[in-house]
Amino acid sequence: MNITQEKVNNLNSVLKIKLGPADYQQKVDSQLKEIQRKASMPGFRPGKVPVGLVKKMYGKSVLADEINKLLNHSVNEYINTNKIEIIGQPIPVSSENDSIDWDNLKDVEFSYELGHAPEFSINIDNEPFEYKMIKVDDTMVDKEIEEMQRRYGKVSNPEKVEAEDIVFGEFAELDQEENVLSDGIKKSSSVAINTIKNADLAKRFEGLKKEDTIILDPHDITGNLADLGAMLGITKPQAESLSSKFRFTINNISRVELAELNQEFYHKIYGDSVNSIEEFRAKIKSELNSMFNAESDKFFMSDVIKGLVKKYDLQLPEEFLKRWLLLTNDKKQNTEQIEKEFPIFAERLKTQLVINKVLKQNNIVVAEDEIRNYVKDLIKKQYAMYNGGIEMEEEDLSSTTNRILSDEKEYNRIVEKLYDNRLLEFFKSKLKLNFTEVPFEEFYHRH
Repeated sequence: MNITQEKVNNLNSVLKIKLGPADYQQKVDSQLKEIQRKASMPGFRPGKVPVGLVKKMYGKSVLADEINKLLNHSVNEYINTNKIEIIGQPIPVSSENDSIDWDNLKDVEFSYELGHAPEFSINIDNEPFEYKMIKVDDTMVDKEIEEMQRRYGKVSNPEKVEAEDIVFGEFAELDQEENVLSDGIKKSSSVAINTIKNADLAKRFEGLKKEDTIILDPHDITGNLADLGAMLGITKPQAESLSSKFRFTINNISRVELAELNQEFYHKIYGDSVNSIEEFRAKIKSELNSMFNAESDKFFMSDVIKGLVKKYDLQLPEEFLKRWLLLTNDKKQNTEQIEKEFPIFAERLKTQLVINKVLKQNNIVVAEDEIRNYVKDLIKKQYAMYNGGIEMEEEDLSSTTNRILSDEKEYNRIVEKLYDNRLLEFFKSKLKLNFTEVPFEEFYHRH
């Protein structure tokens, strides 16, 4: 066997493999003997079928199969031994590999196209980077407190509708003269007054009582077609084409009286650790900061990786990758679709190349015991939370951990999470961060 690599350019090369009978014939003969030993044909005793007949019937397929195995092994071994960083998989050169005379095979050459990953290294030591955080202000704290008060508030059924109420009733579709259609849409549903899209309609609801009716365009309640469909019991396409007006008859009014801010309320939310409005507000602000810090970390890492992809402007073996995608997509995509979607694929690939380079260059590895310990810690905390702080038995803990890690999808999700954590730590330790607080709207608007 002789393997040579011919470089086309920095991103493409051709691997040529020359085989002779000495490379494959022994394995072919061995496989044919095994087939002969098991063969059963009319006129011959089991295992006594002449080898010439076996060779005539199975020789070509066995030869092709053994050479295919040899080629796959040889190509992978050559790539691994020579530490060639490829993208995708080697593509057989059809024009050469398909013209082989299998009936008179002796010395033969096979060729494979290789697509190479671009060569680059990443250095981010002390590079300045803006780390944006959401500013938790008094307005946000006030809103959170009101949500808590509403959650633990007392529900009542007042006589008249006010701006914060929820009204329950029945929608009935009308004709052009505003009469109820006998075969029209009818649906019992509810409407939260403070979520109505059209401010004038919301105002018209205020002051109405049980059994009052109101004529409305349901599109004025919500601009979300899925929500509109759910409210009227119709599909999203039906909601989109709906032009009728409706009569809404109020059956009931629901109002949540906000829970009073007192020590009993504080204890209900946080236990004995909070005893005043000042401590309550401080606790909420701390929790909001923790929640938003996780968001800041997520967007920070995304921004860093996007910045590195843009900075290094990686070049890819594009034509090779398009051919590879066409060969491996099981005819789900044609050439035109691959061409159209390739920019998205290329961007994702560049992102993964950058991540892999950072991991490899800095020896960032997640070990199996780290994965296992992470899962065990999660199980312990969750078990204690739902069982009054009682610890799980070690045998049960190990069994549950094994069960979770045996699920391939769950295992991969956990590994990805741990690598994300390590990357986040790495970027924070290497970059020179400039921490700035921005309003909630500005933080999410930029993304």
